Amino acid sequence: MQQTRDRLSSLDRERMESELQPGARQRTDRRGRQPTPDQIAQSAQAAATGAGLSCRVKESALLGATNDNHDLYEVACEGGAGYILTSATPPQTFDCLVLSAQADRLRAEGGEVAANSVCTLPGNQNSAVMIAGYAREAGVPCQVDAGKALGATPEGNLVFEVGCAGSDGYHIEMTAQGWSKTDCLQAMGMNLTCQFTTVEEQVAGFQPLLANTAIDDCVAQQIHMLAQNDTGRFIEIKCASGDGYVARVKDNAVNQIYPCAAAARIGGGCTLTPVAAAQAAPAPTSGRP
Repeated sequence: MQQTRDRLSSLDRERMESELQPGARQRTDRRGRQPTPDQIAQSAQAAATGAGLSCRVKESALLGATNDNHDLYEVACEGGAGYILTSATPPQTFDCLVLSAQADRLRAEGGEVAANSVCTLPGNQNSAVMIAGYAREAGVPCQVDAGKALGATPEGNLVFEVGCAGSDGYHIEMTAQGWSKTDCLQAMGMNLTCQFTTVEEQVAGFQPLLANTAIDDCVAQQIHMLAQNDTGRFIEIKCASGDGYVARVKDNAVNQIYPCAAAARIGGGCTLTPVAAAQAAPAPTSGRP
């Protein structure tokens, strides 16, 4: 996964300035009549379908017209994220979660958020539900309790953070080939952040892996990923006893364990446990006693 997450501002600010600036006029037919709610819903669904979105529109609104004379809609979708989109060919689409993150950044920088550049339909106000829809598509195996848009990669792939109830969260990326996911343990090892994942949640998901290993009496207080290769992931563990270890984990199982004193060459060595303290620890070398 790309590590660039701060391009959301520049990428979508440029698109917003060029596309999401509706004119003051309202859409009317040749007799001066405004479209009915049913007509708006049908046209909005046609625009969503034309954009290739998997969106069954449950709410819709006609926001006006863009400066290049295309209709501008907001739609809320059944079971997923909503959009602001235009009737251009092909339609231009803007994810509500991304627009919300963009608006927050603009406000934090002291800027003003343009009218109709954020989603306001009731169905687009629950970000956790919208993120949960994306998480299901990405194969995230948890109960989603929070989420937000993080930004975009240099290729323009949207990236979201997913918070999980009682377990490690994820970064998910929408690529041309489909969704990819990276758990927060790995993301944080890449110096990225996970706002919705706590130390306790990460430890709760990892602790069961220590059962029936040489350190099954270790009550993990904190974990940290040091490195990864074809043989597995190397995860540092800080135990409540003060001992520190590195576990090699592959296919959701601990295959080998090193005391921190013997792991100085693994990803730079332990950082959660001082090596001086770790030197007094036993030195198991296998996953099982």
